[in-house]
Amino acid sequence: MELLATIVSSLTSESEEVRPSSIESIVLSNLDVSDLFTRYHFPKLRNLHLSGRFRISSWDHLKSTTTALTSLSLGPADSLPTSPSAIPTTSQIFSLLTSNPNLRSLTLRSLLIEDDGGYDPRLQVPLRHLEHVSLTGTPRHVFPILHRLEFPERMDYGEITLYACTPQGVLEAIGPYIQDYLRRDPRFRDRLGIFISSTSGCIFLHASVVGVGCYGSNRLPQHGLPYARFKAVLSQQISHHAGTRLCTDILALLSQESLVSLETNLSIMKEIVVAMPNLEALYLDSPVVPDGLLLPNGLNTHEKLFPSLRRLYLEDAEAVNDDWEPLVTYLAHQTSGNQAVSLDLFGEGVHVCPEVIERIEGLVEELVYVPDPYQECPFDRCPLAE
Repeated sequence: MELLATIVSSLTSESEEVRPSSIESIVLSNLDVSDLFTRYHFPKLRNLHLSGRFRISSWDHLKSTTTALTSLSLGPADSLPTSPSAIPTTSQIFSLLTSNPNLRSLTLRSLLIEDDGGYDPRLQVPLRHLEHVSLTGTPRHVFPILHRLEFPERMDYGEITLYACTPQGVLEAIGPYIQDYLRRDPRFRDRLGIFISSTSGCIFLHASVVGVGCYGSNRLPQHGLPYARFKAVLSQQISHHAGTRLCTDILALLSQESLVSLETNLSIMKEIVVAMPNLEALYLDSPVVPDGLLLPNGLNTHEKLFPSLRRLYLEDAEAVNDDWEPLVTYLAHQTSGNQAVSLDLFGEGVHVCPEVIERIEGLVEELVYVPDPYQECPFDRCPLAE
């Protein structure tokens, strides 16, 4: 670190006059960069990455000396205290972004930002060339920036990570942003793939574009650009049911007809997927197989929750009392009318008796069954083994 500081110091002019520099990329961490940006102007600087306990005496100098950036990353290390001189105001951040209209990549990671109120909240900061954006921090630091940025119609990658967020704040604040982001880019409109999960302290959503004709044996659909990731670390622990309800409300904001692939650990599936007519691939993590699995109300109806389903993935599935009959019933219902459906059944604790496997094979187009090698098959408890 001392060697790096010495090198940076050697680049710093002793003159009070601001001189031009031909440097095109600066990547520095845990250094005082005040003199560097006070005494030099960087007309050719394209990439600027400052992280850790970096110090800068004037963010206004940073704005005036950089006007051609295409990549900007600012992010003090989470585990280190941030120097007060490294805390910019919202006005300074907006000025810096406005002075670099050709930005293609923007990362603000755990950057403390002081809301000074010195800006017109009605004005937007246009970033028409942006391809990648990543914002991380608490809602108090992220939202004043997020709500002012004017994104282009298409972006290849977007990531929002929030800390100390209330469950209600996730839905009210980040929910509309997710909805706007996915509706703005036309690439999401036809073949949308969603991964959404909930734990006691975190909500995570990943959206991407899903390829066509890529459902192979034991293989998930291929996902491609654009990507969007949203993560909220909650300020309080919530129950599994509360997390499921929150994720369900977020999914309700999305275009149900565009969704062709869904991966989730959520349990209340009927409420989530009842309006997803074009869903082709469904991946359930740790589902419980009870009576009425994935079936519409009333077993005599010909209605199908997934009229377009082509592949079902069940990982770490649990059958109540080792009774897999509900899965057989569901597959019989889903494959009626010559609908071709394949099944992947695998994971920890999964072991299905041969009689059930034989019945499933007679229903599905393809079965990929990988039992838990450490789980003994409970033939004596299987209702179909008698």
